[in-house]
Order: sequence, then structure tokens, then C-alpha cells
Amino acid sequence: MSKVGGFLFVLVNLLQGASSYYPFKLNDARAVYLVKERFAVHADGIGDDAPALQQAIDRVQESTDAGVVFVPEGKYRIGKTVNIWRGIRLIGYGKQRPVFILGENTPGYQSGAEKYMIHFRDARPKPGEPLRDARSTTFFSGVSNVDIELKDGNPAAIAIRFHVAQLSSLEHMDFRIGSALGAVEAIGNEIEDCRFYGGEFAIRTGATSPGWQALVLDSVFEGQRWSAIETSEAGLTMIRDVFRHVPRGIVIAEGKDEKLYVKDSLFEDVASTGIAVDRYWDPRTQVNIVNVQCARVPVFLAFREIGWPPYRVPEDAQSIPGAGPAYLIRRLAHGLHHENAGSKAAVRKLKTVVDLTPLSRLSAVPPKDFPDLPAGDTWVNVAELGAKGDGTHDDTAIFQQAIAKHRAVYVPIGCYRLSDTLRLRPDTALIGLNPMATQLILASSTRGFTSPSAPKAVVETPKGGASIFTGIGIDAKRNKGAVLVKWMAGDKSYLDDVLFSWGEDRDGKKGEDQYYGLWITDGGGGTFKNIWAPNSLARDGFHVSDTSTEGRVYEISVEHHLDVEVELENVRNWTFYALQTEENLGSEKAMALDIERSKNIVFANLFMYRIRASAAPYSYAVRVRDSGPIRFLGVHNFSHGPFPFDYTLFHRNSGNLVLERELTYLTVE
Repeated sequence: MSKVGGFLFVLVNLLQGASSYYPFKLNDARAVYLVKERFAVHADGIGDDAPALQQAIDRVQESTDAGVVFVPEGKYRIGKTVNIWRGIRLIGYGKQRPVFILGENTPGYQSGAEKYMIHFRDARPKPGEPLRDARSTTFFSGVSNVDIELKDGNPAAIAIRFHVAQLSSLEHMDFRIGSALGAVEAIGNEIEDCRFYGGEFAIRTGATSPGWQALVLDSVFEGQRWSAIETSEAGLTMIRDVFRHVPRGIVIAEGKDEKLYVKDSLFEDVASTGIAVDRYWDPRTQVNIVNVQCARVPVFLAFREIGWPPYRVPEDAQSIPGAGPAYLIRRLAHGLHHENAGSKAAVRKLKTVVDLTPLSRLSAVPPKDFPDLPAGDTWVNVAELGAKGDGTHDDTAIFQQAIAKHRAVYVPIGCYRLSDTLRLRPDTALIGLNPMATQLILASSTRGFTSPSAPKAVVETPKGGASIFTGIGIDAKRNKGAVLVKWMAGDKSYLDDVLFSWGEDRDGKKGEDQYYGLWITDGGGGTFKNIWAPNSLARDGFHVSDTSTEGRVYEISVEHHLDVEVELENVRNWTFYALQTEENLGSEKAMALDIERSKNIVFANLFMYRIRASAAPYSYAVRVRDSGPIRFLGVHNFSHGPFPFDYTLFHRNSGNLVLERELTYLTVE
């Protein structure tokens, strides 16, 4: 593509914008609406709407603490930084997405650091207390379906500071940064379906606030002046992303390491380097590239710091040039390799492996592998059908009737008590918009959920269906036979943005008080994304058994369980992207992964953490028996305290142990 053609491509995208993900208004009595009847808002792109937006956000914090601000279609000029408190989401709606605008030459955005339009914060401080940046306790925050535009004359401006933790996201957004500095700084958790135009950078980040991976999914980067992304220590996991018309695609900050995984993506017209890497010899430098197309990218990967006396890297390993005008990188893996870990012939070596081939033409980036929500005009509001959502009334019958009669059931903010299983139909979509503010709960000792010998699900999907469950939390409290979700739906099904809650642990005692968190079995599969399972009273958090249906798991945190965080039994054809596990006090004897009788399993950018307060050691993070092939593309086994897992992997058949805690490529055949 010529420079003129590239400019026109960008211009067309800027003018067209993107379709609204929520073209309709959702009714929610507990949400806050940024409308003129309630706030002094202009929505004309001229008057300053920052005070009204801040008041709406504060209103949520004062009423429900965690919740939603609905922003109708319009242009909202932001004249000063707006703070989003922990647990609050801004969601735009209307035929066109609402737009937040930083006007030309806005005072305060011409020089200096930390000049943000929107700043994600932790809990709202009490009077007299200082503001706190978002941190490892900043959960459930986000912006969805809102575009951002930074006008000229704001060279120091950055659209969003996003240093958040689990179940936080930026989704369905266009960032028109122009001559300003950047779009997003200090990212966390998930960025999905976002398009970034202009700026010195689109994303600049270090480690996320909890230290877990960051996922960037189905997004586009165009026209940045320095680099599309500059990153370090973020566990950056990028899938189905596009980089166009930039001097550099991804730059790992000088003197820093990164665990980088890029798959099914496109780099086009990248003048200098696709990916720039530092610290060649450091095992914490991990680069895995899978199925990435390039066009007019003269050098795909280059190492800046490669010397480590007395060793020197050969000249031909210092950079990886392209293979003509267009080429495909089937696989690139740089870092420490441990291959065939279950055999006496296991091999360990730090190296760079490249499989690169010329292309005659580019193919389209693969489409996303999960469905859209049903059309908004088909959604039925369960509260309007009579559900109370007050945590006291039994709402089971209302939910069961809604599921029986309607495909798409919208669940507004509330705490909905159940006393029996919700069995979804094959095409049911059960939809909430904030899993902390919208929850399904059991009372402790609910009849039918108390026997571990007869486990019973709170939510259950039928075999082979295309069910959708999104934006809702589940809390089973003290019920020893409870399974939060039993999932038997098929390849086209989708579970997203879900909290498997802590349960009741008020007395500080640990015990077998739930069965499983999410149990996928009997041919179940599909896409599972943006999940947090810290239910410390359950045996296992994420249990998959007896299925060969393809499963795709994106950006999940499975933490604090009694026996094992993630267990696979007789499973085939599953891929886990950015899986993070954690053990805390009371779960010191839990493994991260237990894998038995399973085949064709991939873990990409796997982080396994034992919390600083863990008071006892444990031998290994991963146990494997009668399984293979299994591939780990990026492994980080760590703790900030004295007791990380002693070994990364134990192969029960051979007795082999893998000691290394930082690995780019680990295989069990």
C-alpha cells in the first residue's frame, strides 16, 4: 500500500467510526444515567461535561459502590481529569457511540507527565485522604462503547491511565489521538475491540498492578509516531491484532524484560522493526510468535542488548529480517527452551527458533472465536418480569420462566437469590454488565446444594448448545455440594466477564464448602474469557473433564482453591491464553495445574504465583500423567515471598522434574 493509500485508509476509518455495540437504552433502576434531567450535562462538544460525569461516577459510589454509569449518545467535552473509582463501569449507548473529547489547547495538557483525560483509581478516598492510583485491588472497572478524541494543542495528553486488576476492561472503543501523546498508559487485564489512531504511542505500560498478564484482543493500531506499543513486564498477550503505518510495532523498554505472546496478527508497513527486544540472555525475556503475517516489514525482530561476556551472539542472530515484501511467521520462539520434559532425552537450551516463509498475498486476520450478543431489541429485562434482586426474595421462578420463554435475558444490577438450578436452553443468553454489581447467590445451606456426594449446579447449560453467560457474578456461600456453573455447551458457546465469588469465609476457617467453581464436562467447550475465580472454599476453580470439543480460554485468574486451581481430566483440543493462578494462606497445598489423560493442550503466557504470605513450600506447580502433547509457550513460576513452587513441572510417568521457573518453550510429548 502506498503512503497516499495508507493515509486514505486511515482517513476513511476516522470518518466512518465504528458501530455502536449498545444501540439501545437498557433500563436499570440501580444504575446511574448521565442525562440532563439528573445532571448539568451539555453533550454538545462545547460545554465542559467533566463535572457532570464525575458527579455521575460519584453517585454510583455513594449508592451501590460498584455499578454502572450509562452514557447516552452525544459529544462530551472533558475539560479536566475524570476519576473512575474501583468497580464502576462507563457504558455508552445509542445509534452512535458517545464521544469524550479533549478540546483544542485544553489548559493543563501542554506539558508535564501524567496528564490524563480519564484516570482509573482504587476506592474513592474519604475527605482529607489522598487519591490513589488503580492498583491490585481495583477490580470490575471499565469503559465500553465510548470513543475518545484528543484535539490538537494537547501534546502532553494521554487519554486513559488504566493500571487495573481483574475483571477490568476497555472494550469497543476508538481512540483518535492525533498530535497528543498517547491513548492508554499502564494497562491491566483486558483491552478488546479497540482501534488506536495517531499519538506518539497507543499503549505504554510496565507491569500490571497485580503482576498478571495483560490481554489485547481484536484491536487495531495505526499511525503512531514512535511505536504502537512500548511495554515491559506486562505479560503482554496479543491475539488477532493489526499494526499498520507505524515505525515500530512493539518495543520492549530498554533494559527491561517482557513475556510477549503474539498470535494470528498482522504487521503492515512497519518502517523500522516489527518487535524490538532487550536482554537477549535473560530467561525472563520470552517471545512467542504464532501465525503472524507481515507486509513491508524489513526487520521483524531485533535485539538491542545481546552481549553477555564472555558470550557473544552470532551476527545472524542479532535480528530476524523479513523474507521479501510479504511473509508469514508460522512460529518464532526466543528464550529458554525445555523440550520433551517427560523423557530422558529432554533438552534445555537458550535459543531463537524461527519458521518463516514468503507469501504471495496476505490473508484476512482470523475472525473472533466467540459470538456477538443477540440483538438488543430481543433482550427481556428480568427485573421487569418481577425479579427483586434484593438478596432476600427468592427469584428462582422468575428466572426459570424468563429462560423458558425468551432467548436473551438481561439481568440488571442486583443480588438475585436462587434456590434451585437455572438450566439454560441451547440458545439462551443470560446478560449482565458488571459481575460485582449483578450477582446470583445461594443462601448458605440451601436445600439440594449441601451434599458433596451429589453435586448440584447453580447454573447449568445443555449439551452441545450455544449458550451465552456474561457480566454476572455467582456466590454459592457455604454449600458443600454446590458447583457454580456446570457447562456442557458446545464449540459456539461463550462465557465471559464472570466472577466466581469468594463465598462466605467470615470465620477464617478453611474447609470443603463448595465443590467446583466452573465445571466443563460431557463434551463441553467454547470460549471462556475474562474470568476471575477466587472462591477459596471450593476444591477446584476451573475443572475440565471428558471432552474433546475445542476450548479457548482467555485472560482468567484462578486463585486460592483448596486442592488445585485448574484440573484437566480426559481433555483434548484446549488452549489457554494468559492463565494466571495464585495460592494464598489456606491453599498452600494446592497445585496450579493437574493434567491427566489429556492431549493437544496449549498454555500461552502461563503465570503461576504463590502469594507473599504463603507460609509453607510446595513441591511443584504442574503435575502431568498419561498426557501429551502439551505445549507451554511462556511460563512464569514466581513469588514475591519465600515459597514459589520448588519445581515448575512434575511428570508422574517418568518421574522427571522441571526446575526452571522462567521458560519460553516447554513441551511434554
